[in-house]
Amino acid sequence: MNKLTLTLFLSSFFIFSSCSDDKPAEEPTNELPPAVEAKVPSVTPKADIPVVYVEELDQFQEYYKEQHETSFSHVKRKNWTSFTAGKNGILTKVLLFGKPNYTISEHYGSSMSGFVRADNPDSGPKYGEWSISREEIVNQLALQGLTETDRGWITIQMRGEIPQEKGRMYFMVCDQISDKRAWFGAFAFAEGNSYKKGRFWLHPEHDLVFRTYVGMTQDQLTQAQKSTTTRISADVSVVQANDLPPVPKSMTGSDSNFAPPSPGTVKKEEKPEPTETVDKVKENIQETNPAPIPREKNDLQDVESKSTPTPAANEEKVDFLLVDEADAQKVDTNSSAPKKSLFQRFFNKNKEK
Repeated sequence: MNKLTLTLFLSSFFIFSSCSDDKPAEEPTNELPPAVEAKVPSVTPKADIPVVYVEELDQFQEYYKEQHETSFSHVKRKNWTSFTAGKNGILTKVLLFGKPNYTISEHYGSSMSGFVRADNPDSGPKYGEWSISREEIVNQLALQGLTETDRGWITIQMRGEIPQEKGRMYFMVCDQISDKRAWFGAFAFAEGNSYKKGRFWLHPEHDLVFRTYVGMTQDQLTQAQKSTTTRISADVSVVQANDLPPVPKSMTGSDSNFAPPSPGTVKKEEKPEPTETVDKVKENIQETNPAPIPREKNDLQDVESKSTPTPAANEEKVDFLLVDEADAQKVDTNSSAPKKSLFQRFFNKNKEK
């Protein structure tokens, strides 16, 4: 075998051995957690906020129990809370007491929206719309100096005209929760049916901590002013966006919150002591200047004959009597002039002579 053949053989063998099916093992890669996308409310409100000129607090329930929280769902029979209107007008806002739910959860969405129904949560007349997001709740609590783990008042602004008729029951209904989740929010509630004019979907005797506000538009105010039977209450106040109610009362360790106060505990209003009447003033004047005791006619003559006062003394006595009469007239201008005593009449009679 010559050198050329040997070289070709070795080179072909080397090429054949290098082209094998074995591949180097791939290095394992670390799996990253799923990225959390920015949550944007899926429902954009279409109706405008109603323009009202006065706004009043209507219904409220402000008792709750510590660590008692509940949520809204978009499923029927688990998506509403009810109340009975006490004033006529337009529902402007509903306040709930609670905190935002967890940021990352397979159960809670980032926002919820709904509407208001009358008489029945499933089939009653439908009015207006509302929505609230977790970001809005966090911002509202921050304005109150609270963190995400603290409870505070959460304002849900109503949009569109939602009529409120006194004595009629209304339902705040949630019909949609974003991110394809089933629940939203962590709202405080009370047990024991503390609000008998409504309830929460969870239990017949459970009531959310809430407040409802009713306003009146310009047309409603005009009609109310023209009507002789409708009167606007004197405690109506102008709408204030930052007017937050005080913190609700906790039910912890106090089952007597629902008991009405006993008659003995009600404080009576202190009435101011009446001022001295005119008769009282007259009595004081008479005590300071007592009238002489009347005597018989003969005794008075003896007194006159024995006492011969000087003209200067007579003038002093006359001035004294005139001052007394002027003071008595100032006490009561509407009353008749006071009657003179027997001594005064006798003294004036002698003077005229």
